[in-house]
Amino acid sequence: MGMLRITITETLSEQKWTLEGRLVQPWVSELKSCWTRTETARQERKCVVDLTAVTFIDKVGEKALAELSKEGAELIATGVYTRHVVHNIEKKNRIVRCEEKSAP
Repeated sequence: MGMLRITITETLSEQKWTLEGRLVQPWVSELKSCWTRTETARQERKCVVDLTAVTFIDKVGEKALAELSKEGAELIATGVYTRHVVHNIEKKNRIVRCEEKSAP
């Protein structure tokens, strides 16, 4: 099983997460843990999650990325595979948001 490297770079206006490797269990749990621990540090800043160096994402990883996206993270992907995953996450999030708006 491969590893996942998580690098967090902070500026006054942005918190950038760079993920490298495989986004699978048990690394998804570590990603969620880091996300929770840095919540206060994010405050009102833009949050970007760079997936350029991610080589594989399992279903649990996709679900975690969907949660980060729902919380306002911008997902960046360049490869065909990761762009496809991000596109599906964004599409599902748009559908959920539309359903929430139309609910009485």
